[in-house]
Amino acid sequence: MTENVSRHIKTGTLSLTNPFPGLRPFTVEESHLFFGREGQSEIVLEYLAKNHFAAVTGASGSGKSSLIYCGLIPTLYGGFITNAGSRWKIIAVRPGNSPIENLAEILARNEETELVHEDLNIRKQILLSVLRRSSFGLVDAIRQMKIPENENILLIIDQFEELFRFKESRKDSTTFNETEAYIKLLVNAIHQKGYPIYVVLTMRSDFIGECSQFQELTKLIN
Repeated sequence: MTENVSRHIKTGTLSLTNPFPGLRPFTVEESHLFFGREGQSEIVLEYLAKNHFAAVTGASGSGKSSLIYCGLIPTLYGGFITNAGSRWKIIAVRPGNSPIENLAEILARNEETELVHEDLNIRKQILLSVLRRSSFGLVDAIRQMKIPENENILLIIDQFEELFRFKESRKDSTTFNETEAYIKLLVNAIHQKGYPIYVVLTMRSDFIGECSQFQELTKLIN
């Protein structure tokens, strides 16, 4: 099926809903429709519990995002990482054409306080400054978000290959330096012990070779 069909079919007293989302990924709300990949979810969960990091790679359209949203996340809420509990704040982001700026915006949008548009822009600029300040900027930014005690952070970086497309968008050192800084933000957030930060990324497998330029990222994925 190549398109998302949302219509309902009524047969007597029974209402039927099309269970296939088409080409888009399943969402968390559709996890009851997602099945058959329990073993893969357990593998991702195992790596995440052990390393605070997991990379899900595969061909385009192979269901990487669906595995995260419908396989991994419901399991986390079930408390299956025993040391972490069941309290999770899920933050999903894509690198896009401005990786660090996009990260600052999504962090601002995920703060506990309600912000009007102008305040949101100000908060985004503050967090962007924090992220660019040092290689521990992601840790510092999350500290400023005042996450409730005993709540874990899961940062989902979907379509991670966009980071490498960004790096190649201009043939100068600017994009390479920002790509490197972005990766260091993630690596240091994973390795520190002060805050329960976990990172999952999805990436097309044909971009695996791009990771070799960044030794710390290669070690994580391996």
